[in-house]
Amino acid sequence: MSSIIRISFKKSIKDTYLLFWSIFLPLAVLIGLSYFDINVSNSGLFGILTISSFFYCCTTNSFSVFSQRKRGVFELLTITPFPLWKYLCSITLSQTIIACTVSSILVIIENTLFHIRMSLNQMILFIPLFFIGSAIFTLLGFCLSSIPKNEGQLSITSNLVLIPILLCSNIFFDLKSAPKLVQWISWINPGEWLQKGYLTVIDIRFTDYIVSIMILMVFLSIFLMIARKSFQTREK
Repeated sequence: MSSIIRISFKKSIKDTYLLFWSIFLPLAVLIGLSYFDINVSNSGLFGILTISSFFYCCTTNSFSVFSQRKRGVFELLTITPFPLWKYLCSITLSQTIIACTVSSILVIIENTLFHIRMSLNQMILFIPLFFIGSAIFTLLGFCLSSIPKNEGQLSITSNLVLIPILLCSNIFFDLKSAPKLVQWISWINPGEWLQKGYLTVIDIRFTDYIVSIMILMVFLSIFLMIARKSFQTREK
């Protein structure tokens, strides 16, 4: 299991999609917002972290796994003694570590550029949120890779998932004035609970922070089961 984590970790570091989607693009957006002195809410700033994490952990991972499915990698895995859940956990852990590191660097940059004035303890509280959120999006990528039959369909599928995650959350606008249907969808939106977790850290609401962590852990467990089931169903 440690060998798979190490190999996946080295491969992910060399991934150009990681450099662009998770580092260069969000960094360029943050520098641009700061340079032109554009007033951005905390929800918008931390929403950039959520989008960055989704693009790398979910979108990039889904294409990688889809390519492996087409080559029959997972069919070979089924005839080995290595359990499928260990493979899923290994890939998820390696990508989560990278995404969590990138998000931590970006939040430090946001704190510096936009004078959010977070303490060291507050920034440390972001790490569990980054870790769990990245793991959820990675497992979601596993799930999405089992649905389409080609790369074009996969691109459409990932976009159809990203749009409600963004629109049914507080990233771009306040959901209090949104239609009831959108508010209901937000309750089952992991992106919204991740966003709530970010804001509880800023507002120093520790009880709400724990609630967000617990709900995200539930999402993590659900997506782990769905991802594992998607492999078993597809291979049959």
